[in-house]
Amino acid sequence: MPLPGSKMFVLIEPPTAFVRLVGRAAVEGAPDFKALVQRLDKEGIRQFCLDLSECKLMDSTFSGVLASLTAELGLHPEHGCARITLVNPNERVSDLLDNLGVLPLVNVLTGDGHIRRPGDAEGVASGNASKSEVATCCIMAHRYLMTLSEANRARFQEMTRMMEQQAGEGV
Repeated sequence: MPLPGSKMFVLIEPPTAFVRLVGRAAVEGAPDFKALVQRLDKEGIRQFCLDLSECKLMDSTFSGVLASLTAELGLHPEHGCARITLVNPNERVSDLLDNLGVLPLVNVLTGDGHIRRPGDAEGVASGNASKSEVATCCIMAHRYLMTLSEANRARFQEMTRMMEQQAGEGV
């Protein structure tokens, strides 16, 4: 379940989906974000614009989900560039993504020319992921982050091991 003050909206204009995150991009909303992107990819969406103008912070789980989705989606077939574009991430979010090695995996647009699409974006309802599903998402996100750098491996290895142990499985 997303944290209070955390909302996700989507506007679909094929072949692009415009996703706006408001508040915190955190572990509780990561499974919903992942499910949304995977579903839209299967429906033929080729580009994802993630508007972070109102996203105050992003945690490592959400960052890991974002990074793993870039690998899962691959490059845009016609343009050979990342299929996820971050629009106006604040300095705190940009620094986190840069420190974790995620920033080079996405396109970034900043400034007044950020993307605003006409029409009404729909709120994305929480899928009400179970504690087990959230834990699995968290473990997988951190495992992916550990593949990006030795610093991430050192940073997250023990935490991930403890989460796996607590989950009672080697997810």
